[in-house]
Amino acid sequence: FSKLTHDSLSLGKSCFLSGIFEFLAERPDSSIRFFEQSAAIYRAIGDAKREATAMSKIGNIYEGQGEYAKATPIFKRYLGIAEQARDTFLLMTAYTNMAGNTYNLHHYPEALQQVKLANAFAAHQKRDFEYEATLQLQSQIYEAMGAPGEALGTLRQYVEHHDSILNVERSRQIAELETRYETEKKESTIVRQQQALAQSRWQFWLVTGGLILALAVGGVLWRLTRQLRRRNEEKEFLIKEIHHRVKNNLQILSSLLHLQARQITDENALDAVREGQNRVDAMGLIHQKLYMGDNVAAVDMPDYLRHLGDTLLESFGLTDERVQIRYAVQALRLDVDTAVPLGLIINELLTNSLKYAFPDGRAGQVDIALWQDEAGKLRLDVSDNGVGKAGAPALKGSTAFGTNLVQVLSKKLKGSLQTSEAGEGYSTQMVFEQYKTA
Repeated sequence: FSKLTHDSLSLGKSCFLSGIFEFLAERPDSSIRFFEQSAAIYRAIGDAKREATAMSKIGNIYEGQGEYAKATPIFKRYLGIAEQARDTFLLMTAYTNMAGNTYNLHHYPEALQQVKLANAFAAHQKRDFEYEATLQLQSQIYEAMGAPGEALGTLRQYVEHHDSILNVERSRQIAELETRYETEKKESTIVRQQQALAQSRWQFWLVTGGLILALAVGGVLWRLTRQLRRRNEEKEFLIKEIHHRVKNNLQILSSLLHLQARQITDENALDAVREGQNRVDAMGLIHQKLYMGDNVAAVDMPDYLRHLGDTLLESFGLTDERVQIRYAVQALRLDVDTAVPLGLIINELLTNSLKYAFPDGRAGQVDIALWQDEAGKLRLDVSDNGVGKAGAPALKGSTAFGTNLVQVLSKKLKGSLQTSEAGEGYSTQMVFEQYKTA
C-alpha cells in the first residue's frame, strides 16, 4: 500500500518493522536486507535520524554474529548524526554502541572513554536501565584492562543503584496494591448492595430483577477475570525480576572469583577457583534464560547447552576450534528444578573432557546428546575422542569433587551412571527417571 501511494515515510517504517520481524524469526540475512532498504528510503527523503537508527540495527546484528569490524563504520555514522543533531538520547545510544564495539575489538582505553560518556548521558536523562547497563560494561572494560580495583568499585556502584531502584519500585507496587485493594473492596460493597436491592424488589420486578442480577454477575466475572490476568502478569514480572536479580548476584560472585583467581599462584587452588566460577556461570546462565525467555519456569535445553559449551570453551582458552563440541539435543523445555542439577552435571562432565582429554595441544571433539527415550526416561551421553582415562596423568591428582557432585545431583533426578572407555576416548551415559518438562 505504501508503494502504491508513494508514501516513502510509511514504506521506510514498513521495511524497518519487517527487519525486526525477520530478526525475531532468526533470519539475520533477511533482516539486514530490510534494514538496508529502510535506511536507503530514509536517506532519500533526508531523514538522517531514522536512517542512522536503521543502520544501527544492522550494526547490532553484525555484533551478534561476532563481526565487530563490520559494525564499526555503522556505529561511527550513527555517532556523527547524533553529534550533529545534539540529541542527548541519540548520543547516549551512540556512545553505548561504540563502547561495546571497541571493547569487543579489544581497544579498551577508547572503550572506557566512550562508556563513561554514555554513562553520563544516561545519568543526565535518568535512564536507569541504560545507566546500569553502562556500569556493567565499564566494569568489564576495567577487568579486561587489568584494573580489578576499579572493576570491583564499578560493580559496587551498579549494585547500590540497582538496589535503590528496586526499593523505589517495590514501594510503588505496594502503594498501587493497597489502592487497588481499597477500590476493589468498595466495588464489592456496591455490588452486594445492588444485589440486596434487586432481591427486595423481586416480587414486583421479577424479570427486570433477573436481568439486572445477570448483568451484575457478568460485571463481577469480567472484573475478576481482569484482576486475575493483571495479578498473573504482576507475578510473572516479579518472578522475572527475581531471576534477573539472582543472575546478577551470580554474575557478581563469578566476577569476584575471577578477580580472586588473579591473586592465586598455586595451580591446584587456581583450578578449584576456576571450576567454582564455571559452576556459578552454569547456574547464572539458567536464570538468564528464564528472565529473557517467554516462560519463567522452563529452560530451552538446546539453546542453553550451546551457550554453556561456548562459555566453557572460552574459559579453557579453546576458541581456536582445536576442540569442537557437537550437539545432538532434542527440543526439550525442562522445568527449572530439573534444569539446574542437569546443567551442573553436564558442566562437570564437559569440564572433565575439556580439561583432561586433549593434552599437549591435541585436537578433538566432544559429543553431547540429550533425549527422551520411548520409555519416557531422560537420557544423557557425554563422550570425547581424547586420550582416555589411562592417557590423562593429570587426572590422578584430581580431588574427585566433580565426580562426587555428579553422583549427588543425579540422585535428585533418580539417575543412574555408566562409563565406557574403548581405545581412545571416554564416554559417560546417564539415565534419569525423575524429571519435569514444561
